[in-house]
Formats: sequence, C-alpha cells, structure tokens
Amino acid sequence: MGDRPYIIGFGFGILPVLLSYLKGWIWFPEEFLWQHYVLMGICVSVTVSNYINEYLQYFPLQYSKFSMEGGVPARLGWFVIYFSPVVLYLGTWCYIGTPNSSYDLLVMGVYCAHFTKRCLEVLFLHKYSKDCLLQSVIAISSLYCLSAGVTCYTCSKLTGEERFSFLDDEVRVKVGLGVFAAGQLCNLVHHYILANLRAPGNFKYVVPTGGLFGLVVCPQYCGELVSWLGFAITSFNFGGFLSYIPMVAYLCARAHHTHQWYATKFDDYPKQGTLKIWPLVY
Repeated sequence: MGDRPYIIGFGFGILPVLLSYLKGWIWFPEEFLWQHYVLMGICVSVTVSNYINEYLQYFPLQYSKFSMEGGVPARLGWFVIYFSPVVLYLGTWCYIGTPNSSYDLLVMGVYCAHFTKRCLEVLFLHKYSKDCLLQSVIAISSLYCLSAGVTCYTCSKLTGEERFSFLDDEVRVKVGLGVFAAGQLCNLVHHYILANLRAPGNFKYVVPTGGLFGLVVCPQYCGELVSWLGFAITSFNFGGFLSYIPMVAYLCARAHHTHQWYATKFDDYPKQGTLKIWPLVY
C-alpha cells in the first residue's frame, strides 16, 4: 500500500468540525462583524501557510530533529514557547475587562491547562539533544500567542451576552471536556514513551515503539489534535474551531515529514504504507 495523500489526513481532521456543525455544537453570530471576518481570514491564512511551509517545505519551522544546533537552551526555549500563550491569553482577558462568567472561566481554564501541562513536561519530562534556534522560539511563540489572542477575544468578547447560556447543554460540555482529557492523556503517555526511549547520555535518535507508535508515526500529535478538538467543542464558539483547523494542517504535515525523516535515517524503516497521525486513516 502506498502512502495516503495529505488531503486524507487533513480532511479526516476537519470532519469533526462538520459533524459538530450538523450536531449544532458550533455557535455562529447572527450578524457577522468586521472582526469576525478578520479572525476567519487569519484562520484561513495560517492554515494555508502551514500547508505551504510545513507540507510543501518552503519555510518549515526548524526544531527538534529537523533543526541545526541552536543558541537557546532547549528547556528554556520550549518553556518560553509554551508559557507565552498563557501570558497572552491572560493579558487579553485583562484587556477586555476580565469577564468572569462561568463560561469565560471554563474556557480560559481549559485553554491554559493545555499549555500548563506542556510547561510541566518541559521542566520535568522531556529530554533534549540539541538547543533551540532563536528564530524558531520566536516563530512558534508568535503562532501560539496569535491562537491565544484570537481564542480569548472571540470567545469572551465578540460573543457578547449570548455566551452566558453556552454551558446549558451539559451533554456537549461533558463530551468536550472528555475529549479534551482523552487527548491530553494520549499526548502525555506518548511524550513519556519518547522521553524514555534512550538511556541517559545517549542522544542517538531511534524509531519509537510502544503505545500507539505501532499504529502511527506520531500518536502524540494525534492526542494533541484530539485535545484541541475537545477544547473547541467545550467552547461551543466558532472561535475555538478557528484555532483547531490550522493545527490540523500543521501537525498532519509535521507527521508526514517525520515519517519521511525516519525513512531516510533508518534502513529497516518501512518506506511506504506507514500511517502518520490518524490510526487506520492517515
């Protein structure tokens, strides 16, 4: 079996958005303001940019196995990357007047919980073999901060008073939180596997095994996307899905090139037919 095209992975990732819409689990404003169109334009632009830069490899982000040795200590660089969107979200929240309804606090708590977990992983779990490039730290931090600002502003400002009823659908909220938790657990388990692949002091790359690594190349990316989907469902706001869609484009592309990287570095690695991110699909 040959490799399945990128559009299969991206399309499968977008399918839950369509299903959520059909289920009535995405809120859209009755009247679109110019800010809504700007935010949708940002989503489309970043999604297309992720395809061009990450899948077509015009200007891919340089980090991990795909980068040269950098000048920023890895643990510091990645902590800045994951902590900056928390600061930006909280800063945006303060800027728009510290809205403190149950909905606002839940959305903020779930969003910040994702990046808090990543900060803790940076400090206590991950093992790094090379330092970060400064430009990569700036670029990735900027993208995450853009996501944080768009999410906070859309969910807690542009939605208006309608958001006060967004928690009334308990089934949707519980499903969203359950999907979010499942994605976080999947991501954490496979980060733990990756962190323990090599003996202390051994920085040689190996093909990961264990967990869902037998099914796809990057199950940690699968978990991350499931987590972002859970957040979007919980938020009920189309702004939450505006953050999810570019992540699908980005991580499907990174998983594809991780597969290609393994194929060039390891002689016994299967060159064709390997699934990258979605079990049984892509």
